[in-house]
Amino acid sequence: MKFLVLSCVVAVVLAEPPRFRPARFRSQRIELAPTTTDAPMESTTDGGYAPSGWKPAGQPFTLPNEQPADSYGAPQESGPYAPSGWKPDGQPFTLPNEPPSTNYGTPDNTYGAPDAETTTAPTTDNPQAEKLDGPVEVQKSVGEYYVLLPDGRLQKVEFMTENDIQNMKYTARLQLRNPAPLFVFGP
Repeated sequence: MKFLVLSCVVAVVLAEPPRFRPARFRSQRIELAPTTTDAPMESTTDGGYAPSGWKPAGQPFTLPNEQPADSYGAPQESGPYAPSGWKPDGQPFTLPNEPPSTNYGTPDNTYGAPDAETTTAPTTDNPQAEKLDGPVEVQKSVGEYYVLLPDGRLQKVEFMTENDIQNMKYTARLQLRNPAPLFVFGP
């Protein structure tokens, strides 16, 4: 097996390189035509056509010559819009004058669970007493479907289900019937 792999690798390495495609299938190469000028870049001020003479109408666009200010003053008393006149109702919010206390005292030495239960849960010994009164919501569904058996017979299945959500009971009843034989022909 190793010999076979080694011989395949040697054959691939020594194989003749692929021949190039004919010239008609080669990609087109774009080259610049040689120039007679000594400048490496052509002049862009003179186009190869006469100027049209069109100029935009209106005032000429000139950039501002002024320098931006290095320091700015205080903001204006009011903004560029009129004040709305709304003020909050009630007492104005003020901060306390003295800082909050940093001494809170020592904690109590009582740790662990409380001595007595604070609440008691009601219990019952009679499970029948826990039955809920009132209407019980039961979802029912009835239907039928057909099953094609492997031997080619058709079997009818009738079902009825009851889903008692309140008592968490689900009941299903199936009834299987053999109808008249149905012959199925394959392709």
